Amino acid sequence: MLSDIRLTALRWNRAMTSKMHDEEPRNTASIVYVAATLSIVAAFCLPSAGRAQSSRAACDKTDTQFAVTAAMPDNADALRKYERNVSGLSGDVSTVLLGDSLVEAWPRELSASLGAGPVANLGVGRDRIQNTLWFIEHERERLRKIRPKSIIVLVGTNNIYLDKPCGVMESYQKLFDEIRSLWPNGKIFSIQILPRGEQMKGAAENIGSVNAELSRRSRELGIRTIDASDIACGRTTPCANYKSDLLHLTPSGYEALTRIAKQGIGSS
Repeated sequence: MLSDIRLTALRWNRAMTSKMHDEEPRNTASIVYVAATLSIVAAFCLPSAGRAQSSRAACDKTDTQFAVTAAMPDNADALRKYERNVSGLSGDVSTVLLGDSLVEAWPRELSASLGAGPVANLGVGRDRIQNTLWFIEHERERLRKIRPKSIIVLVGTNNIYLDKPCGVMESYQKLFDEIRSLWPNGKIFSIQILPRGEQMKGAAENIGSVNAELSRRSRELGIRTIDASDIACGRTTPCANYKSDLLHLTPSGYEALTRIAKQGIGSS
């Protein structure tokens, strides 16, 4: 493609220079050539303004419908985990963890320190917010048997490449409404979506947009947000708190996350 662009630019340059007066400085043609080349490259290779701003576009009716519709997970293993998690609940649970693989892999000895009493980890790998919604709706009656004082939510990283930020916010709002309906006396703490990817730039614009909106609307949503981005090693990679996939956390990452979560809960 670039060779075609250069050829087009060269032909355009020749056509223009043939019209120039013989006494004009030769570097004028060079300037015209460079300008033409850059213009054509920009036209063909750079994203249009519309595409660049698509992540900030408003949600239409379909975006919203997709965002708030509970969805069964895409594999049977997740259903087995839901069943295992609910069947193991005891009535004295004081704190519930909801979320995806980042919650599921939270070491028990660390997560146990997040509550004054028993902590129930209900996280399931690969879950999007819509899957967590489905879990709550599907298991509502059994989940009513516990009355946690605190609900810690860490979910959304699996939405961030699929949904517009406004769609992710719609999903969050629906989720928080469902949690409040299920456990009206529990405090909801939402850990913001963690940085990810090379140099922590993975979907950084969308993550930043969602996290900022979560923080701004926390009172309206009836939640407390916890910013745990400090675990991201100054947003440089490699990072000792992240595994090689730059998404999941190492033991040191969970130690840092636990410390930040406890501080956020304790300051509420």
